[in-house]
Amino acid sequence: MEGKKKRHTTQLSKRRQSKEINLVDRNRPRLKVLKPEILLVGVFFLALFIRLLYLNQITSTPLFHGLAVDDEKYESFALQILKGNFTHKDFIYLNALYPFFLALIYLIFGHSNLSVVLIQGIIDSISCVVIYYIASILFNKKVGIIAALTYACYGIAIFYTGILLAPTVVIFFTLLFIASLLFAQETRRTLIFFISGILFGFVVLARPNVSLFLFFLPMWFFTVLKNKVGIRKSIQGSLLLLVGFLMIISLITVRNYSIEKRFSPFSVQGGINFYTGNNPKAQGHFMSPHGISISPVEQVKTSIHHAEKESGERLTPSQSSRYWFFKGLQFIKNNPLDALNLYTKKFALFWRKEEIPLNINYSLSKTLVPIFRLPFFSFGIIAPFAILGIILFTRRKSNLLLTLFIFSYMVSVIIFFISARYRLPITPFLIIYSSYTIYHLVEMINAKEVKGITILGVILILIFLGMNKNFAYFEIVPASHYNNLGKIYCKEGLLDKAIVELRNALSNDPHFVEAHCNLGIAYLRKGLIKGAINEYKKALKINPNYAVAHYNLGNAYVKKGMLDEAIAEFKKVIALNTTFAEAYTNLGSVYAQKGMLDEAIAEFKKVITINPNFAEAHMNLSVAYYYKGNYERAIVHCDKAAHLGYSVNPKLLELLKPYR
Repeated sequence: MEGKKKRHTTQLSKRRQSKEINLVDRNRPRLKVLKPEILLVGVFFLALFIRLLYLNQITSTPLFHGLAVDDEKYESFALQILKGNFTHKDFIYLNALYPFFLALIYLIFGHSNLSVVLIQGIIDSISCVVIYYIASILFNKKVGIIAALTYACYGIAIFYTGILLAPTVVIFFTLLFIASLLFAQETRRTLIFFISGILFGFVVLARPNVSLFLFFLPMWFFTVLKNKVGIRKSIQGSLLLLVGFLMIISLITVRNYSIEKRFSPFSVQGGINFYTGNNPKAQGHFMSPHGISISPVEQVKTSIHHAEKESGERLTPSQSSRYWFFKGLQFIKNNPLDALNLYTKKFALFWRKEEIPLNINYSLSKTLVPIFRLPFFSFGIIAPFAILGIILFTRRKSNLLLTLFIFSYMVSVIIFFISARYRLPITPFLIIYSSYTIYHLVEMINAKEVKGITILGVILILIFLGMNKNFAYFEIVPASHYNNLGKIYCKEGLLDKAIVELRNALSNDPHFVEAHCNLGIAYLRKGLIKGAINEYKKALKINPNYAVAHYNLGNAYVKKGMLDEAIAEFKKVIALNTTFAEAYTNLGSVYAQKGMLDEAIAEFKKVITINPNFAEAHMNLSVAYYYKGNYERAIVHCDKAAHLGYSVNPKLLELLKPYR
């Protein structure tokens, strides 16, 4: 009895103490904590302000005028779509979503690249809100705010909002896709999965490698979702998702079939991209195989030519893609140890701090934009916390969707090669994991869990060093960045600046064929013909089958008056690429200069066979026919050239007037 009485007295004293504590707490001044929703509005406007400030700065730099190389092709495809041309033969060379995105903006706001980057800045700010929603569902609202704020200040995400490339759009649709799955799970409304399928279709049309996630999704549907909504709704949801996905994919499949008679929603660059990342000289990042162009569409076209040459057969673009894919598989099969070493390096590169360039170098580009002097978050800061979070909390079933997506996406990138642009879409999900790790560590500090904090701290430091310590093994030469910058300066007529940047490219990589060619173009425009010829010859010494170098060398010979040498070079171009219309045009022009009008007319006709709307070829035919005395044909081609928008020489119009 005494023991019971003593325990009862102790409990009462504890209750009194707690009441006293509560009374004291009530009397203390409290800090007002803003609601998460209000903080989220602040984060959104912060993200938007940063991006608008960045866009204001970038528009006056070369970054905004084609440094990324791919953007010219995307822009060109978008303009074709606006003209109602949905089946242009070059459409099969690039992924489908981004040209349609550009076309939609051009349709609403006119042909304005400024409108594009403003829209990208807005949707990237909205991505912060979607990140908050995902993190709040999987963890809590505090984690959501941390994640949204981190992404708002994530440097490379800000950077790509100002470039006419797909990453910002891919991130946005990927986040919407994952958010829609979680929303369907929370509301138990299976119809939402149909929308999820549509969103996933958009993502795959921009990044086909993401389609690998389809093989992982059933694990989530029939474990986590089944426990939440039951097996019946889980099956219904998975089927609706598949229907929505196939509906979007089928539209591009039909388009591709009309272009090349093949049932596939994907571009034909997959095979050469796979071989680029899996060949004897592969280094884990983008390195164009010998003789293959680094430009997006030209890359596939030159790969087709080389595949035909190696196989001795005439190949369609999709057949060429399969050829390169199986050649990459052959390398893996015949060199298992080399392949293992290569994939180990690719895995390491995926998680390293370096933002590996693909045509455009983020690290060097930052020097051109003042806002990047601010200490924005980087992958090297975020990834260690994310890895620790994945290790610690991956057993939580609620996180399975995120974990599966991160793993499948990583695998889908490593299969090919690593680049900052291709890695970027996974970063928002790593930010969510890293935010929870930070939140968890703060909770541990508040609870004074010294032992746990010490262990996690040591692990975090080791991961951080592994990802951020400089190793020569992971050093990437930024030659392509300097080359692209040189091309832009050359385009804008800033030839001295162009020459400086192109020399920088060659000092980093003396075997960079395209940089030699571009330096030759800059020299030629400055009137330094001898220097231009030397650069083209250096390019051809490295790669004798590089058609562009032969073409440029031919043009240099024409300027020097070496017409026979020019003819020889243009013929080499045509032998390497039978659809190189400009080579036929220039060859015809040289024949005309030599008075060989029949030969000139034959070459100009070949140009029109390749491209009936090549205005310059019609103009050249008109002049050649005039001097041949065939005035009727001269008038026909003169009128055609004028109809196509060519500025016809008034003297020719005057000469043809009596024969009309």
